[in-house]
Amino acid sequence: MDLIIRKARVSNRPEALLDIGIESGRIAAIMPTLAADGPEYDAAGNLVCAGLIETHIHLDKSRIIERCAPEATREINPVASVAPLKKSFTVEDVGLRAARTLEDCILHGATRMRTQVEVDPGIGLRGYEAVAALVAEYKWAIDIEICVFPQDGLTNYPGTDELLVEALKRSAKAVGGAPRYDTDGAAQISRIFELAREFDVDIDIHLDVGPTADHLYIHQVCELTEKYRRGGRVVAGHMAKLSTMPPDRLKVVARRMADAGVAVTVLPATDLYLMGRD
Repeated sequence: MDLIIRKARVSNRPEALLDIGIESGRIAAIMPTLAADGPEYDAAGNLVCAGLIETHIHLDKSRIIERCAPEATREINPVASVAPLKKSFTVEDVGLRAARTLEDCILHGATRMRTQVEVDPGIGLRGYEAVAALVAEYKWAIDIEICVFPQDGLTNYPGTDELLVEALKRSAKAVGGAPRYDTDGAAQISRIFELAREFDVDIDIHLDVGPTADHLYIHQVCELTEKYRRGGRVVAGHMAKLSTMPPDRLKVVARRMADAGVAVTVLPATDLYLMGRD
């Protein structure tokens, strides 16, 4: 065997200590006492499970909380806190911070990840270049997809569109957006779908954050998903407005998303990128 994991627990037989034999990159045997030779690892009764999937993280902005000024009000606006810092980000700076966060994710069991990476005239492609280097450096441990997106706006921020196109030409696997940061959010969403179709990439878009559900972009996203036949390749992230809806209305929106093939990830408003100390 290439590796034998001794005295492990698995989810469907938690009461038993089992040996797991691995050969040619695959599990070859699971039994109480495996008679085989090879390098061994003592799991000491700990759970062995499939690798975890980190579906939404911002490696390029991790570990910067000490650079952000304290919030002056009870309104938390991490985007406004980060925007003035991005001009000072270098490829080396982003790479060092992102690598520390990535290593923590790996140590906690993540084997697949999709990370959002901002591109705009403030940061250019420096964040993308840093994270793209980590994709290759850590491929032995984790599969990373980069989703490039315009956090600070697209139609309102000249030069951002060209940077998105360049990142997609460099093989970014997904494109995202944040329509509430544009005057015409619907125009941003339309452009994101155009780019996804042109480069044949997935969509993972920050959507519908706010204290009320008076206006939802998710309906436009569902319509375009069906129009361009991208069901199963679109994710709406954040979606905090769903928590403000009564159950009967929420069921209607959920059914609409399911019918269109749009998945959802719901995250805290502060997201995951303002990570501080270890």
